[in-house]
Amino acid sequence: MAIKIASRYSYNLYRQTGPGLMKKTLFYLLVLYMAVSLCGCASAFFSSQKEPVEILTIGTADIGGTMYPVGKALAQIINQGDSRITVNLSASNGSFSNAQALENGEIDLGLISGDIAFSAVNGQDAFDQKPLGNLRIVAAVYPSLSNWMAPSAMNIRYVHDLMGKRIGIGPEDSTTALSARIVLNTMGIGSGNSTLENCSLEAGASRVSDGSLDAVHGFTGIPVNSLSGLSSRLPCTVLQYTPEELDSIVKENPFYYKDVIPAGTYKGQEEDVATFGIKCLLCVPASMDEELVYELTSILYNNTEQLKEQHPALSSMSKEGFMYDELPIALHPGAERFYKEMGLLNH
Repeated sequence: MAIKIASRYSYNLYRQTGPGLMKKTLFYLLVLYMAVSLCGCASAFFSSQKEPVEILTIGTADIGGTMYPVGKALAQIINQGDSRITVNLSASNGSFSNAQALENGEIDLGLISGDIAFSAVNGQDAFDQKPLGNLRIVAAVYPSLSNWMAPSAMNIRYVHDLMGKRIGIGPEDSTTALSARIVLNTMGIGSGNSTLENCSLEAGASRVSDGSLDAVHGFTGIPVNSLSGLSSRLPCTVLQYTPEELDSIVKENPFYYKDVIPAGTYKGQEEDVATFGIKCLLCVPASMDEELVYELTSILYNNTEQLKEQHPALSSMSKEGFMYDELPIALHPGAERFYKEMGLLNH
């Protein structure tokens, strides 16, 4: 039909105007047709382009602990869950550094221990001069547990046996170092009678292997990578607390709770070891877009089984209430809206 109309139009035009004007008119029609066609192609091209990608950075900790591989697992699941979001990793000294970096806009997401998050928001301890009220929670992702390891050749069983020893307590200003000092102070162990050294978990484990340290502490999700490596290279003992010591630690530090390092977590560990722990939180700035946080929360909540496969420390995310209940600071509005819509929060 279109061809017939065009032919009739061309014949009439020829009769009325002559061949010259008809050629010009047909030329302009051809140009118009090509322009419309090109516009259509351009429209199809631009409509096929991907939406802008949101590039985010997550602060973790040193590579020898649990925060780094946990952050890697979270990033992988988020990246797979939404092609519009790309999450990159950033190593750090841990919770304290991540809280500061979030406040300063240096990172977009950060793994922060619950005690550090509470102190930061409420201006306590190291944050008494400058509270960081901008922190909000997406989800609790794993429990950090206190792990002490020493060579079995030392013939010691309890943490209090470290009196007078050379001890790697964790990176400076980290939750690992803070918790180590708290428990050692409870037992009367300090720099006056023992050697307390700040070092990464990886470096601490390496120095226990070469004999320049007698023990190393990790306060993170289990199994701790560097401690797993240490126990595979050298027969080691996971040191214990007495029941009375645990009671005192938890009473004086209400964010801590009693937990257990199950037998078999580390090579040669034949029995459960009583310890204490705290939740590690995935935090964001309060100013982060609500819809973006809602999407992040949805991806994590709906992929807890895959997260558990990525790292055993993340298995707690599938436990009822772990991600969103009994938290030390407020949820981000985007995360809170998701949990409420899922019927998980009533307040």
